[in-house]
Amino acid sequence: MKRVEMRFAQVSVMKNRKGDHKLSFFLKVFIVALLAFPLTSFSAETVKFNYLQSVYFDEKGGGLKQPEGVACNEKSLLVVGDTGNDRLVRYTFQDKILRGGSDIHMPQLSSPIRVQVNSKGEIFALDGKKRHIVRLTPEGVFKSYVDPVGVPSPSAFVPKSFRIDRSDNIYILDIFTARVLVLDPDGKYQRQIPFPKDYGFISDLSVDSKGTVLLIDCVKAMVFSATKESNSFSPLTKSLREYLSFPTSVTESRGIIYIVDQDGGGIVILGADGAFMGRQLSKGWNEGLLYFPSQICVSEKGEVFIADRGNSRIQIFTLVK
Repeated sequence: MKRVEMRFAQVSVMKNRKGDHKLSFFLKVFIVALLAFPLTSFSAETVKFNYLQSVYFDEKGGGLKQPEGVACNEKSLLVVGDTGNDRLVRYTFQDKILRGGSDIHMPQLSSPIRVQVNSKGEIFALDGKKRHIVRLTPEGVFKSYVDPVGVPSPSAFVPKSFRIDRSDNIYILDIFTARVLVLDPDGKYQRQIPFPKDYGFISDLSVDSKGTVLLIDCVKAMVFSATKESNSFSPLTKSLREYLSFPTSVTESRGIIYIVDQDGGGIVILGADGAFMGRQLSKGWNEGLLYFPSQICVSEKGEVFIADRGNSRIQIFTLVK
């Protein structure tokens, strides 16, 4: 505010010395425009991404093709949903060194668009064509489909995305019945949470360490939340349209919410209360830039993995506070 008062004082001095009322008027309009623009949007930024490297190939030199899914865990496991190649690729990333890149290809899975790993190291992937979720062993061998048991009518569902919490419970984003299905680790029905009223289109969900479920609405550019004890969603934020274009993925790590802005090629960062904390990265083709990114994974070690679909690569960053 002091800086703004000084600007107004300068305008006043110019008017008195030169008598140029017209110039004073335009300068005031310019200052008001500056105040209206969210200049302080990035001043609260507390988390930054430090670029490490990009992943383009598997261990045999085969290139990734428009990957949309990525999952990681505290044991250095990195699994990529190589969507365009109808496969998963399994790496390890430890001490900033990438190893492996084994191919996981099977008839039960095509076009993996979302990937998750549970506490046992089992791999889960959502088939973007057949719309079912497969469960694999830690080595990448097909184990079963995730078929919910005991779901009340209507039992039919169409998964858009899914999450696995720290207790290995499974949360399915069902766009057919507009709800989130909550299953135990064996796939038995626990509860359901209907989508919020007057929602636009829910594109993804996440679950924090306390069991709070987060939804991202790509049409309204809003985040909704439901606590572990709640059976309904409420707005966590107002519209975030001034900060992002088209949000498609959301994840939470250590009290910070990360939203992937697909069309804007960036990551919007929120506090646990939904407060805007900043925006990282931008759209482009060079290393460290994003072009139509999809899923994001943030490890407990502060490593960030982003499926950079438009650039056919996975980008790796570290968090810097």
